[in-house]
Amino acid sequence: LGAKNFAKDARRWLLVNIQTEDDFACHALNRDVWHDELVENLVREGFVFWQIASTSPEGMTYCQRYKVEGYPHIAIIDPRTGSLLYRKEGWTQVNPLTSEQFVEIASDFCSRHSFDKLPMPARHGYAAAAGGSGGGFGMGGGESRPAKRPVHELSEQEQLEAAIRASMQDASGEQQSDDGDDDEVQVLEDNDAGGIGKSIEDETSTKSTGQEENDNDNNANEEEKQEEESKLSPFTTEILSMTVPTEPTTTTTGQANIAKVQLRMPNGKRLVRKFNGDLPVKVIYAFCAQLDDSNIREDAKAGRAFELKAKFPPVDLMPFVEDSISSFGLSGEAITFLWK
Repeated sequence: LGAKNFAKDARRWLLVNIQTEDDFACHALNRDVWHDELVENLVREGFVFWQIASTSPEGMTYCQRYKVEGYPHIAIIDPRTGSLLYRKEGWTQVNPLTSEQFVEIASDFCSRHSFDKLPMPARHGYAAAAGGSGGGFGMGGGESRPAKRPVHELSEQEQLEAAIRASMQDASGEQQSDDGDDDEVQVLEDNDAGGIGKSIEDETSTKSTGQEENDNDNNANEEEKQEEESKLSPFTTEILSMTVPTEPTTTTTGQANIAKVQLRMPNGKRLVRKFNGDLPVKVIYAFCAQLDDSNIREDAKAGRAFELKAKFPPVDLMPFVEDSISSFGLSGEAITFLWK
């Protein structure tokens, strides 16, 4: 009760871990996950961590209330309502929970939930089945989706969004139907001077006109490309031309000031990258703009603006691009890459 009230006052989610002394997976969780630098920073900024033994009075009360059936047990609770928003329990060292997996789970959770929104009832899709089958955002047994709710249980905003999705699907279906009809219809004209029997001169004239139109289109595209390149902001031009240093190590740099960050990309992929902590935050922008990903790199070269956010609540890093990575406290942080 004390941890729940503290999390509520601090406007942070309550992260619960129930353990047993005789389960090796519980000890491995402490060693490999809770002591990881990325995990520590993420938990410190977005959660209140409550770890307790299953045999303690508080642990037994929790296990009875939330029907815990396996250990280790991890859950995320909304401290405002006590709703169980995520759970995973009962895994073994054959398929262990890694620090990378937990960072992914916690990052996804924080991106989907906010204390600025009214508390919602717990969705069953976030609760893992007992026995370690996984749950929530892709842990263990894969991603589980929230069960559909009746329309009368949806909020006004959710009903509006559902109606828009339905209308878009209907429009898409009608368009496909129309396209299919056009494919089956063949228009035949009378076999006269204006019909099928076109003269060679007419065909040549048509081809010539079409060639001129293609040339004009190519010229227009080239001019448009040059115009887009000239519209690149000075910052975009700078980060595209910067030389991004190779990933440092203690042996190559001779120093311990190495900052490890996790980057969550627009396509959902996650990258863990090390930077020299003395370098400016701008280097992380340059790294993202020059990524060895054709879609991201081409969009960045075309001048598509993006933003990087870190910490909890998320902070836009743009005002701090001249600060060093270490001085701004990005070491051990999860950074989200978002297209504007």
